[in-house]
Amino acid sequence: MPGADIMPYFVFRISADRTVTPVNSFARFAEARDLCRSLRQEQPAGGTDQFRMAFAATEHDARRLLAEKRQISSPLEEWES
Repeated sequence: MPGADIMPYFVFRISADRTVTPVNSFARFAEARDLCRSLRQEQPAGGTDQFRMAFAATEHDARRLLAEKRQISSPLEEWES
């Protein structure tokens, strides 16, 4: 659909003290995924920062999604937590 707004993928750094810092945003999933992977690999051994992405209309909505407690969707996922 021409002219339609595309929701971006937001990439965040989450520190050990739960501070959420925006890193970047992308129009395509693959770009956001690749950045998260490279940031995780570049982190020094023993680093505690997490790198997460969220698909949302705004950065505020993405932060809210990251803060929400996820519902467990399968017995396997429950076992892994």
